[in-house]
Amino acid sequence: MNKMMRRGLCCTLSVALLSLCGGCADSTHGTSGTGSDSAQNSETDDAEAQAYRAFTVDALDNYASDNLFDDKTDPILVNKLGSKIMHGDGMIPFKEPIDGSNSYEVAFMCKGEEQAPFSFVLYKDGQPHTMSTMGGCASDGVQSVSLPAKRFPDATSLSIINIGGTNLVVSVYEVREAER
Repeated sequence: MNKMMRRGLCCTLSVALLSLCGGCADSTHGTSGTGSDSAQNSETDDAEAQAYRAFTVDALDNYASDNLFDDKTDPILVNKLGSKIMHGDGMIPFKEPIDGSNSYEVAFMCKGEEQAPFSFVLYKDGQPHTMSTMGGCASDGVQSVSLPAKRFPDATSLSIINIGGTNLVVSVYEVREAER
């Protein structure tokens, strides 16, 4: 009986942890809007599908510059900090530190045969700060997460902890808020 209770508790905890990881995926923002201009949304969806099919850094960067940083309500691209294609864990060293009033923006695409979690972790002087943990690939497209630099200033790299060996294309940018 004791063994059955432990097994049940373990299953319950596993389901709860997976639910939490799934909730983290909701913190990302997709790039396809839901505005009334369906032609523009269709073009964005097509561009996103093309970027995903190409699955390259250039395709991701082109999509991001045209769709993530392209109007008065979107963040304004200040600088690209780095990028990488990876299978498994990886690290992207930053070319330079960012201004403390700006934000880190991570755009990514992922492909995986199974839903395996992965995390984006900023590092500074060996100290980590988790930006986001994803429960797996949430869509067949471009996703992004951001963090204001004032919450973790002077980061020197982004590490990707990729437990299941998901294929990822990742670019990290410095952005600032659009003037409203």
